[in-house]
Amino acid sequence: MRNFVFPLLLCSAFVLPSAAHADAIDDFVLTGIYGNSNVITFSLPASPPGSGNNCPPSSPSCVPQYLLSFNAFAPVTFNGVTTDEELTFLTGRAGGGFYLHPTPQSSLRYFGPTLFVLNGEDPTFVPGTYGVFSEGALAPPLPYSLTITPETTAPTPEPSTLALFGTGLAGLIEFARTRKRRLS
Repeated sequence: MRNFVFPLLLCSAFVLPSAAHADAIDDFVLTGIYGNSNVITFSLPASPPGSGNNCPPSSPSCVPQYLLSFNAFAPVTFNGVTTDEELTFLTGRAGGGFYLHPTPQSSLRYFGPTLFVLNGEDPTFVPGTYGVFSEGALAPPLPYSLTITPETTAPTPEPSTLALFGTGLAGLIEFARTRKRRLS
């Protein structure tokens, strides 16, 4: 019995106090309007890592990358077909909106407002509905409605204080019982 209790207590000492954590996710739905039937969906972390400051200190006229755009990679579903794609989100300084890069040689630009705010160098998406449009070289602009919504997830279960104290108390009781048996 003694050989079973100690590993169990040791395991609970490492597992129970560890905090569970889930990243917030935002869902993006780009829906064509006014006869445009395209539907594009993808999900990204609500606060993805930014692009960082890549300006050399000796160049005061350099604009840091995080003030212009940041890139993210995600599975994108375009009219029911899912592919892994790169997305580039632009700040207002770079014209706003975003790019989808289905292949390294092509990109689809969606013009519109800036979809995130900067927290230092890291962006945070702003939930809401935005009007954006894509423009082809020989085609008229196609209007879209972009909706960014936070994904609703169940709260991550964490052990209660009573469960933590109870586990420790049960371990102490078992330790006392084992010691008492050994002494008698």
